[in-house]
Amino acid sequence: MSDWRNKLPSAYDYRESARARNTGERFACVVNPKAKAGEVGARIDEIRRAVDRAFEQWEVKVSEGPGHATELARQAIDEGFDIVAALGGDGTCNEVVNGFFNGKLTRSRRTVYTILPWGTGSDLAKTLRAPGGLEDALWVASTGMTLPTDVGHISALTSDGQPFERVFINVLGFGANGDVVDRVNKGSKRLGGKLTFYKSTVDSLMQYKPGQVKVEWEGPDGPGEWTGELLSGFLANGAYCGGGMHVGKGGSMHDGAFDLTLLPNFGLLGNVARSWRLYDGSVWKIPGARRAYATKVTARGLGDEPVLLDVDGEQPGLLPATITILPKSLMVRGGWIHSPLLQSEREVWRPEGG
Repeated sequence: MSDWRNKLPSAYDYRESARARNTGERFACVVNPKAKAGEVGARIDEIRRAVDRAFEQWEVKVSEGPGHATELARQAIDEGFDIVAALGGDGTCNEVVNGFFNGKLTRSRRTVYTILPWGTGSDLAKTLRAPGGLEDALWVASTGMTLPTDVGHISALTSDGQPFERVFINVLGFGANGDVVDRVNKGSKRLGGKLTFYKSTVDSLMQYKPGQVKVEWEGPDGPGEWTGELLSGFLANGAYCGGGMHVGKGGSMHDGAFDLTLLPNFGLLGNVARSWRLYDGSVWKIPGARRAYATKVTARGLGDEPVLLDVDGEQPGLLPATITILPKSLMVRGGWIHSPLLQSEREVWRPEGG
């Protein structure tokens, strides 16, 4: 008798009889054709064929420039699509998630957000357990677990001093990480995600001049504040950023709080020597680092030098900023095998007295 497991449908078997096709949900895929150095734009027809294999009712919407993905997502929500997916990198994911909100207000609590990762960084995909292959990612979009998920909201200034606000789903940072993202987005991405971010991180550590920053926060453990010469600050909703930096280990996208980490400046050699901790999840173990759970954070630079922001891998502006959590404001479909809502991981990394 043959093994029963050999009879399970395969994500790579394209026969209609071999795998289920989602017939009950309308699916809109917002595509960034410039993602992965234009690779996505050259494969739009392939993407349409793959989407058609996974969904009976679908539409592929191709963005035409910065900000257009947000408008396309809003359009899809207004047209009554059940699922709106972002196909591209973390910047595309951020643009699409902004289509779900008017400021801090959710446009639709029924429409589901998901991602088809295909970009330079694709850090959000690691937390959502979204596979990198298009067919597998569509399988998750079609059949995965849907959970109410936290989103962050920021009010800050653009580089020319104009106020702006937007939401973010993954990680917000300020300080050297804002400088890193600025370098990544202005440079070549031909080395791929991890090497591109790592090179820019090393360049930033060698050249960035940290300034004095004051950070205040509110959270489930009470208020707190920190003032000092800041290398980097991270507000993690997801777990990863910067091409694989594991800055939110042990946190959750479903607990109504950010994982706030503040790193003081250790000088050139000290910053470089400790940089490996950004990647193995132990960044909070760096001596002098401050970690807290926060529902609202205000941060401002105390000097004349601008302190740049990193918002889901984009560089929209600078401090001062006010950041708040929007608890369980978005329905997100991911590739979780077990519900993260059933896990309590906070004590895994909570530092003594922190």
